Amino acid sequence: MGLANEMTTSVDSSRGRAAGRGHVLQPQWDGTDSIRERYDAVRPWLQAQSVLDIGCASRYGRDDWLHGLLARDTTDLVGIDMNTKIVNDLQMAGYDVRLADAQDFDLHRQFDVVFAGELIEHLDNVHGFLTSVRRHLAPGGRLVLTTPNAFYIGNFIYRLGGHARVHPQHTAWYCESTLRRVITVNGFENVDIHYIGHASRTPARRLASFSFRHLLPDHLALDTMVAVASGHDLGAGDDGGTTDTGGRPSDA
Repeated sequence: MGLANEMTTSVDSSRGRAAGRGHVLQPQWDGTDSIRERYDAVRPWLQAQSVLDIGCASRYGRDDWLHGLLARDTTDLVGIDMNTKIVNDLQMAGYDVRLADAQDFDLHRQFDVVFAGELIEHLDNVHGFLTSVRRHLAPGGRLVLTTPNAFYIGNFIYRLGGHARVHPQHTAWYCESTLRRVITVNGFENVDIHYIGHASRTPARRLASFSFRHLLPDHLALDTMVAVASGHDLGAGDDGGTTDTGGRPSDA
């Protein structure tokens, strides 16, 4: 396998578990934090007849395994990942999952929703990833992805401690402007950006998060961005537009 394949093998299934240099407020990346509330936050955008989950092995075996949560809500669900063992285990358990590289794949079908949770910041070939996603979107379909918010105020507080709080497998930070830009130049349109947070693990951090959320705007107070975008036909021959409709589906 090439470098991209080797890199995706590590990130798609292990991005919640990697250990690395920590910080006084978070000594190490031990992967014990739960992202269940993030799924609850994006769930309205994932309600569709067919869903493709990219990086489906991430957090496998935990109660916040996103693919398992998706399987409760979606009857036509397909997942891809580069972790051979977990893909084989899931296939044996009856899940429709495929061994594929998030940066270059073709399943020869389309989906109403393509979901990539906490993935884009791990990739070194974002163009290949977004091109593959567009190939798999049905007419009227949407891409839903989540990624850390570069301008979350907590990141600046960590930076004051002497070094940035960066996951050891991340290749990039995105803010609202750069995330919208990279999505639109790769052929998507109507890109909506939203912000969500998660429960902090310690009393001090919970108090700080509570204060941030009541004093600051979402783009500073919340640590995760959600991008929801529709894609042009691959034959359209342009790079899409940038329209921020601000619409969020209802929870109904």
